[in-house]
Amino acid sequence: MYFIEPVLNKFFRKKMKAVLEFDEVRSFPVPVKQQTDNDDYLLYVHIPFCETLCPYCSFHRYVFEEKLAAKYFDALWKELQMYKDAGYDFKGLYIGGGTPTIAMDKLLETLQVTKSLFSIKEISVETNPNHINDKNMMLLKNAGVNRLSVGVQSFDDNLLEYIGRYEKYGDGGAIQEKLRNAVGVFDTLNVDLIFNIPLQTEKSLRQDLDIIDRLLPEQVTFYPLMTATSVEAVLRKSLGNIDYKQEKKFYFIILERMKKKYTGSTAWCFSRKESMIDEYIIAYEKYIGTGSGAFGYFNDSIYANTFCLEEYIHKISIGQFPVGRVKKFSGKENLHYFFLMKLFGLVMSKDNFKAKFMKSYRKALPLESLLLKFSCSIRESDNIVELTDRGKYFWVMAMREFFIAVDTLRDYCRKTAEDNRDYY
Repeated sequence: MYFIEPVLNKFFRKKMKAVLEFDEVRSFPVPVKQQTDNDDYLLYVHIPFCETLCPYCSFHRYVFEEKLAAKYFDALWKELQMYKDAGYDFKGLYIGGGTPTIAMDKLLETLQVTKSLFSIKEISVETNPNHINDKNMMLLKNAGVNRLSVGVQSFDDNLLEYIGRYEKYGDGGAIQEKLRNAVGVFDTLNVDLIFNIPLQTEKSLRQDLDIIDRLLPEQVTFYPLMTATSVEAVLRKSLGNIDYKQEKKFYFIILERMKKKYTGSTAWCFSRKESMIDEYIIAYEKYIGTGSGAFGYFNDSIYANTFCLEEYIHKISIGQFPVGRVKKFSGKENLHYFFLMKLFGLVMSKDNFKAKFMKSYRKALPLESLLLKFSCSIRESDNIVELTDRGKYFWVMAMREFFIAVDTLRDYCRKTAEDNRDYY
């Protein structure tokens, strides 16, 4: 029955929007890290530059300008030093964008700076298909990159044309060839695909799955289409409405196919071995975001750096952390955030939940646990709560709305940043 999904869609959208209502701040001193705090943080670095801007993308990005980028990277390296001086250390590094590989020399220097400051053990970098070549792959591998995540979205030439990627990144056959050469170079090659794009058909989706079967990359992430409200309106005019009934159908096609050769790392990520994932918020309970527009989560709060590049560079130049917005979670919001993120990783330890919140998850979230049990979304053993296949789709819906709320916030912050550019 499909009656429950529309209700959940509306509920999740309302809930996630409320959770991500941030307070604006002009100056915010990031706390010095306490000696009693463990070092299990991830460092996220944002590089907000692309050759051109894809119309459906809600990430924080600007068209690449060499002079502005040079100033930006100088500020970024200073921000990394500021976190070192505040006592922070990091084991994992994730570099996203934008397109981080757009300026390879600056990216490689960023990797060198980061590794000289912190105890980095694993590194993931995002890229696009046009940057996959032997030279770039060897440079990244020699710089210590363990995981390369490639934004492919689809191998269908018609869809690639519709979403503005065909001319920039080549046809589906050319992209396959690039990926084929990249499989096995890194510990993990992740391929990002999107499902439920308007105009996508079941036949097209199955063809994408057939191609994955042949390429066998170490990891595949299938994102449902999720965009800020304003971007969704643009897509509706050009491609048509987003059909969530079709999303559910497509998700279970993906799930059944991927089970044959992959293991679930999250509700939408599938791996052939243990690896970093794009949703690093699952593996790391705390993460620091550096760079303009980056998000971080620690001290029970979500922080967002300013989205204005000029303001970001200015704040760093005067020794200020460039935090522009903060959301302090209530006790209940912390419970929900932890529960959402941990179960998105498919399995949650009851003991870990109790150790963190001093009560069982059933006592902490009585209504939620009852509804999940009643809807056959979870199953339990002595110390484990795990998602059923039905629960996995509900978590895809919830995380889709979480990231739509984040994207909508990004959209608002970018507009505010444009208004502030002349001030700095």
